[in-house]
Amino acid sequence: MSQVTPRETEVIRWMAEGKTAAEIGTILGISPITVNTHIANAKMKLGVFKETALVAAALRNGIIR
Repeated sequence: MSQVTPRETEVIRWMAEGKTAAEIGTILGISPITVNTHIANAKMKLGVFKETALVAAALRNGIIR
């Protein structure tokens, strides 16, 4: 399992708060497309296919609290 980057972690943290890609993009000052790229990369690194599974895997692995 590759290490999730700090930016990917930040995106996952906002996802866990229920924010959309557009909202996360506004908060972080990046485009929603870039947010979705971070999400896709993190899903690949954690071996999951869905966004809810990504948040669950991040919680399980101590990436977010």
